Amino acid sequence: MKINKKTMEGKRWDILGIGSPLLDMVINIEEDMLRQLNIKKGSMNLVSEKESKNILSKLSHIKGELAAGGSVSNTLSGASALGNRAAFLGVVGKDEHGKIYHKKTEEDGVFSHLEYHNSNATGCAIICVTPDGERTMITYLGASLNFAKDHIKEDEIRNSKILHIEAYQLEDPNIRQALLYAIKIAKDSNVMISLDLSDAGLIQRNKKLFKSIVAEHIDVIFANEKEAMEFSDKKDPRKALCEISKICSIAVVKLGEKGSLIKKGKKVFEIKPHKVEMINTNGAGDMYAAGILHGLINELDLQDAGAIASHVSALVVASVGARLDKKHINLISKYKKMEKQQDYKIKDISLADYGRKEIIIAEKEMPGLMALRKKFGKKKPLKGARILGSLHMTIQTAVLIETLVELGADVRWVSCNIFSTQDHAAAAIAKAGVPVFAWKGETLEEYWWCTEQAFKFDGGKGPNLIVDDGSDATLMLHLGVEVEKDPKILKKNYSGKGEDEKELMKILARIYQENPNFWSKIIKDIKGVSEETTTGVHRLYQMFDQKRLLFPAINVNDSVTKSKFDNLYGCRESLADGIKRGTDVMVAGKVVVVCGYGDVGKGCAQSMSGFGARVIVTEIDPICALQAAMEGFEVKTIEESLDEADIYVTTTGNRDIITVEHMEKMKDESIVCNIGHFDNEIQVEKLEKFKGIKEINIKPQVDKFVFPDGHSIVLLSRGRLVNLGNATGHPSFVMSASFTNQVLAQMELWQKKYAIGVYTLPKKLDEEVARLHLEKLGVSLTKLSKKQADYIDVPIEGPYKPERYRY
Repeated sequence: MKINKKTMEGKRWDILGIGSPLLDMVINIEEDMLRQLNIKKGSMNLVSEKESKNILSKLSHIKGELAAGGSVSNTLSGASALGNRAAFLGVVGKDEHGKIYHKKTEEDGVFSHLEYHNSNATGCAIICVTPDGERTMITYLGASLNFAKDHIKEDEIRNSKILHIEAYQLEDPNIRQALLYAIKIAKDSNVMISLDLSDAGLIQRNKKLFKSIVAEHIDVIFANEKEAMEFSDKKDPRKALCEISKICSIAVVKLGEKGSLIKKGKKVFEIKPHKVEMINTNGAGDMYAAGILHGLINELDLQDAGAIASHVSALVVASVGARLDKKHINLISKYKKMEKQQDYKIKDISLADYGRKEIIIAEKEMPGLMALRKKFGKKKPLKGARILGSLHMTIQTAVLIETLVELGADVRWVSCNIFSTQDHAAAAIAKAGVPVFAWKGETLEEYWWCTEQAFKFDGGKGPNLIVDDGSDATLMLHLGVEVEKDPKILKKNYSGKGEDEKELMKILARIYQENPNFWSKIIKDIKGVSEETTTGVHRLYQMFDQKRLLFPAINVNDSVTKSKFDNLYGCRESLADGIKRGTDVMVAGKVVVVCGYGDVGKGCAQSMSGFGARVIVTEIDPICALQAAMEGFEVKTIEESLDEADIYVTTTGNRDIITVEHMEKMKDESIVCNIGHFDNEIQVEKLEKFKGIKEINIKPQVDKFVFPDGHSIVLLSRGRLVNLGNATGHPSFVMSASFTNQVLAQMELWQKKYAIGVYTLPKKLDEEVARLHLEKLGVSLTKLSKKQADYIDVPIEGPYKPERYRY
């Protein structure tokens, strides 16, 4: 495999390792004790669980050190210490040792993808170190032998720069099958594969098999002197190096205190040893591999990579266990991976691992996006596309972002709401290398600044495509272009406008002063936008009718698998979540007013009714009003409901639905919230400025407003999206349908040329999105016969409904 920068770009992990998780028990021992145990000094011994416990009981009088061990795990620990992002796959027992192993792995900065086995105990390695530094291994493999194909995390492999494995695991047929599956995924995804040959005896038993695997799959081989000579059938390490290099890209032979040799192509690199006072040799070879892999990730010359590997492995020799002592960590800081200048602004990057764990859970609940990765990951249909995303920065959105990246896009992201960001999700995406500008509780000035940053791609370029939610990024771009054509727009009086618009115009004025051609340059490269929500779609159609729309738009919101699922079923679950997290109120027995009975309103009415509330619906549309009435809901005006309602929910996408005059007349401690996109559905600004009003902050995104007469209302999320401001938004599964549509829309816009207008995705794609989610729910579809298909005049494979059909 050719090693180049493009292979390394856009990956989540620098190194992903698959290995045997063994809890190391390092014990300093006299040679006489080894003889009593009938164990040969310097040997590697596989024992049963019973034998392992028996040996430990005989050594119980000697104090030892516990550490997460195993060859691959040691290498990942070293790579992490050098500043690389590392993740580990393996199986431990569902026992105390398994918990210790997980904890120590993550303490070393390695992301743990460990699986837990119910029957077998966590594997352990008793490492007996004699006074001369020689190590003798007594190993019980335990649960590590249960690693199987089901434990392979395909997406994590595809999102890694290097897959590192150990030959120990290739001997077991079942584990070998799983590893070969992982190797295939890696090869298909241009992931470099490295292999540690592990043990000369192991090679002797499996030489023919190992040679065929190396020749067909492996890019980098690590071997010590004995292993290299056994593998190559050569009695000289230099000749062994040359022989091994014939079947891989890079061959590495470690010579202990004599240094090491590296061969790539025709060039041989001789690496000098780094002299230290030896305590033990345990883990030195694993740390050496970490140094070389660090060099490959950072595109260092192999001579320099070898020098780093020599130094860091020597420091392990001078440490007590198989990993660097804390006192040695600072000595390798000069080698650490140098991150490029920070290109993100978030709350706290230390939340990244927490975010990553939730992303992994969400991926299991988002089958549509994962299917797109599997189907299009190799083809990279978005290669070359620069995508700006302005959409709630949640865990679910993180899965969308990484799907766009997996399909080849260069992505920059902001949230579309000042309260909706999940800070751990933003941190995980930033740590993965995607520029993101979002944190929960932004000011409006910060919000528009963040959106500005998302337009600034490397090389002074702007985006080609926009993923929008509410059309804020689209609006900013269009207003920016209009300002550059007519700067007098900036002189207008905006005092009567909303705070959002005022802050936007301030930002545009500053940008115009700094660069009067900023937006005109960006607009030239824009191929289109895909819009997520009802409010944003309304804005797009309005701009098109006014002949202001400057590029094509795809209306994702009106895809059936978005509006009839996200809007309805998503709101049905997330509205109650937001209200309850915000107030802890019991909904049962309350009177809830739902303003609007579109898809969002329908979901909200069902939600509140399901909790036992009496629901009143307000509507302007006679059709929607009739639907609400026939579902058994009362339909009234807000004014008619003020003396009885306890909770008010706006869902309309329109302004001034709940006025300050309404709030004046509400019952004491009525709860007021919005689940439509913008906060102007509720007259928050007028409420804040109401004469004599007293504002009390209860907790983040929960505020009480006390009127002069003493009655109060509780406002959630300052009138912005309650399900995202006070909770975590829609569940992953329903967002998978919405976001699968978004990815398909981005592919449409990138691969095809559309005229300026607002489009919807074809019915066939809508049905395909639904189909991708059925298996997760255990759904089996009935199939049409040819006669049936002909009778209703549809193709057997669909689409089954005409474009005019209303679900």
